[in-house]
Amino acid sequence: MVTIYDVAKEVGCSPTTVSKAFNNYSGVNDATYKKIMEAADRLGYTPNNNARALATKKTWLLGVLFSEDVNTGIAHPHFSEILQNFQVRAGEHGYDVVFVNKRLGNREASYLEHCIYRAVDGVLLAANKMFTDEIQSVLDSDIKCVSVETNYSNKHTVISDNRMGSLQALEYLYFLGHRKIAHMACPLTSVAGQERYNAYMEFMHSKGLEINPKYVVETKEFKAEEGARAATQLLQQAWDDLPTAVFCGYDEIACAAVTTFKAQGFRVPEDLSVVGFDNVAISGFTSPALTTIEQDRALIGQKAADTLIRLVEGKSVEGPIDNRIPTKLIVRNSCARI
Repeated sequence: MVTIYDVAKEVGCSPTTVSKAFNNYSGVNDATYKKIMEAADRLGYTPNNNARALATKKTWLLGVLFSEDVNTGIAHPHFSEILQNFQVRAGEHGYDVVFVNKRLGNREASYLEHCIYRAVDGVLLAANKMFTDEIQSVLDSDIKCVSVETNYSNKHTVISDNRMGSLQALEYLYFLGHRKIAHMACPLTSVAGQERYNAYMEFMHSKGLEINPKYVVETKEFKAEEGARAATQLLQQAWDDLPTAVFCGYDEIACAAVTTFKAQGFRVPEDLSVVGFDNVAISGFTSPALTTIEQDRALIGQKAADTLIRLVEGKSVEGPIDNRIPTKLIVRNSCARI
């Protein structure tokens, strides 16, 4: 097996310098770093993780904790893209990623037990706030944490600017002449749902528009079926005074709402304009294509990895503890001028 001593001999430097280069420590200039990496590749060097862990007092493992129970997890298109970019960026820094769950072998275990068993250096949290009690032991521990879903006291968060995105969507509808705007909220147990709902209320107040309680419907899960149910409920409770536009808190909800509205004989966007939030892949292929708010999920994943690794390595983190990533309005064909 090729060792760091072989790489050092090939390059003509000390094994310590090679070790620093492999572990991304300071003190290795760019030219030497490049020579070391080229020599390692040429010789077929494979790092020994156990030896590296003993030398650095780290396992080079980052845990990922999801709350799949409410359909927000690795299968969710929003979080899958964040995780993919988190994993790639972590790999660039020499870290591997493992999943943290509530089982160890054939028995149930707490999230903290699993973290200790895996000896993770840090944890990425993508858990709904209704699961805070279950992960509180992790939050109370010395394990470094970064969240991409829920805000926790004194913990770093990397999340989309939900207020900005909501106001972008609502200002666009207002620009098109809409004054009777409904809101189909994603679950208010989530940070995204609560912040987008709050932004809707703020916008309506700021424009002096009537907030009709019949125009607000909450979905219980991030699922298309919930969108269809909520759209039906909206039509039923506001039938005597229908809105002209609907701001949906999530794209799958919006796409299901469009299908439901059309099935009931409404034209989209001629009778009802619809705008979503997230810009998941399906939103560009519906009929009509969905106007929505784009989240920079790649940047969220990358910044979450950078932040967590800096915490793990004892380095300072620049910027606010609550890091909000800007959003962008994507105009398609589901909205029309009054």
